[in-house]
Amino acid sequence: MYHIKMEDINIIKTKLDTEVFKLIENKWNFLEKEWPFIHNRFNHRTEIKEIKNNNMKYIKDTLLNQLGYIPVFYFLTVLYGNKEYPGPYKEIDKGLLLLYHIISGVPGKDMHQFIPYSTFYELYKRFWIRNYTELNKIVKNDIKNSFTNTKIRILSSKVNNPEGFKNVTLFLDGHDSKIKYYNPTESKKTLYSYKLKGTGIRTQVISDMNNMIVYVSDSEKCAIGNDGTMFLNMKLFKTFLQEADCVAFDGGYDLFIEKFINNAEDYNSANRFDKRNFVYPIRKEQNIPRTVVQLDYNKKFGSFRSGIENHFSILASKFDRFNNNRTAVQTSDIKIYNLQFRTACLLKNIWEMCNNYNIDPQPHHMLWFNNDFEFPTKITKLNYIFKNEQLVNREYSEMLDIQNKFLDLNIEDMDVVDELEVDKLLVDEDISNKKKRKHNNKNKKENETYEVEKILDHMIDNNGKYVFYVKWKHYGTEDSTWVKEASFNTKEIISEYKKDKNI
Repeated sequence: MYHIKMEDINIIKTKLDTEVFKLIENKWNFLEKEWPFIHNRFNHRTEIKEIKNNNMKYIKDTLLNQLGYIPVFYFLTVLYGNKEYPGPYKEIDKGLLLLYHIISGVPGKDMHQFIPYSTFYELYKRFWIRNYTELNKIVKNDIKNSFTNTKIRILSSKVNNPEGFKNVTLFLDGHDSKIKYYNPTESKKTLYSYKLKGTGIRTQVISDMNNMIVYVSDSEKCAIGNDGTMFLNMKLFKTFLQEADCVAFDGGYDLFIEKFINNAEDYNSANRFDKRNFVYPIRKEQNIPRTVVQLDYNKKFGSFRSGIENHFSILASKFDRFNNNRTAVQTSDIKIYNLQFRTACLLKNIWEMCNNYNIDPQPHHMLWFNNDFEFPTKITKLNYIFKNEQLVNREYSEMLDIQNKFLDLNIEDMDVVDELEVDKLLVDEDISNKKKRKHNNKNKKENETYEVEKILDHMIDNNGKYVFYVKWKHYGTEDSTWVKEASFNTKEIISEYKKDKNI
């Protein structure tokens, strides 16, 4: 029997932690992601409304308790993204309502306690249905790449698996979900699940020994999608399964192993999968009782399997929509159910990884919980939230300059000060400063241009035009000025700045 000493386990555990943190550093780029600008598309006929009965606080508290700051931040910034969705409510509130819907398990028609059902349905349709292809691609990619790799799977199996199963890196299991399927043309016979004693949808789920869900298949009606055929249809040898992986499973999967090996070799003769890549209970041969050793092995395997399936319990505790003990999922489209299930698995993984590896939320991850927070637009920027001392001093000086110049105006000749004039004073500040420099520096030619060293910031003026805060070469930061985009001799530095800021 293969044994690992305790001191070796500790060394492997350290290596595992190192690999996981390396994965997080390379794949969790969303942690540094800025809140995306919302591109306005709709002209709402009414003013922005509040969620009914001040329920937004309850929704935020629920999401925070169930998932924490970072998974919600991921959903809002990566999946909800930068589109404006219909409904005269804050964009942040609409995004949180969509997430609350799959966490709470509340049927869509009952979301009227927060916003009118017709509004929620339009929001639901625009987000989940119209964005299906884009969302599904993102979610599938992040589940596959953000939580595991072959090295992590092997190391975690050595640390977490019991003796006799140290070779197992992955576990495959079929997950059945109760549903109420609203499709009158569909026979209920195709949906019947013997496990659930009712209508259901089956999805194949693969987890690693770190308790991360790392692969979610397309969903099938329970009476049509049996475990073995779904296993073959997943074609894991194409992009996911490696030769060093060993997959454990129960049920009827083992009857399809030979076919899987042949399919893998037909696809790529370099693939060398064989029966060593699979672990499963020992089947009873006809008229031959199992031996004591075989019975003991099956018992140990059953215990091992039960421990791995803990992630289904966590998933159900976090997302009532997928908790078979609470209610049946109401759906009219299996592929939308599947996308939501994948999303729930992904958010569960993020929550668990944050807990297991002490990934603390940063200030910008927590902004969604603030009562007055909203996605930034091109007009309202986010940098007012994180002011450092230099920024505060700069804004203080700029405002004093504006106010002083304002006082120099002939107030008797104007009854009302046009806000555009104040904006012009700010934007044209660079002209006056340049004149001062030309006057004070006699050695410079009169037609000499000033070289931009770096663009520090930007804003949008009342005409919708970009204005940039420029640090001039050979001059200090205190001489930085605001310059209109049209005043630049070359647009290359502007293009680089916009690309860097993703605007």
